[in-house]
Amino acid sequence: MQETLERAVHHWNMVAPVVDTPKTHEDYEALLSNLKTTMELVENRTNSPLSGLIKAMSRAAQDYEKTHIISKQGGALFALRYLIKLHNVKQADLREIGSQGVVSEILNGKRSLTIRHVRELAKRFNVSPSTFIDA
Repeated sequence: MQETLERAVHHWNMVAPVVDTPKTHEDYEALLSNLKTTMELVENRTNSPLSGLIKAMSRAAQDYEKTHIISKQGGALFALRYLIKLHNVKQADLREIGSQGVVSEILNGKRSLTIRHVRELAKRFNVSPSTFIDA
């Protein structure tokens, strides 16, 4: 076994709880808190050695959200509202959708998302386009 893998295996019991998919809402909240703290440590440095940890924590949060939040609460509109809140995004920041008025109409259910909106939102929030499509 190579040295790097040996070290990872040796320390896995300390790392696993930080990157495992949460099982409860409390675990999920702790993961989000840890993720926020880690992101603050990195301060937008893409070459940080913690970038991989942030990706793993983000995937764990997304896995929990897919099975425990978005799928149970339902709907593209709920998912969009939730992601906006989670990422502290203001309506005016969603220029990929359109003007603040258009965003407001979508969030109030007066207007539907277009295919272009779905693609852009999926890219922005790093989620599957299906998140924004009601079945």
